[in-house]
Amino acid sequence: MAKAKASGTVTAFRQSKFKQDSYQTIVDPAEPEHAGELLGARVVWARKDGVQILGRVVALHGSKGALRVRWDRGFPPQALGTQVQIIP
Repeated sequence: MAKAKASGTVTAFRQSKFKQDSYQTIVDPAEPEHAGELLGARVVWARKDGVQILGRVVALHGSKGALRVRWDRGFPPQALGTQVQIIP
C-alpha cells in the first residue's frame, strides 16, 4: 500500500469487564488487509466545526484487521460510528 491517507470507522471503546478506557478506541479500516502496515500511523477525527482530536495506531485488535487507537485526549462517545482519517 502506498503512503496515502486511509479511512476507518470508530466502532467501540477499548473495555474490560469492569471498566472502559475513553482514551483508546477500536477502528475498522476501510481496507483491513493492509492493517499491519498502519501500525504507528497518525489518526485524525474532525468535528464539523473544525475541532480535531489526534491519535496514533498502537496495535492490531483481533484477527480481522481492526486497529487499536490511543487518543491524545478523551474520545467523545457521541463520535462512535463516525469516520476518521488514518495518515501513515
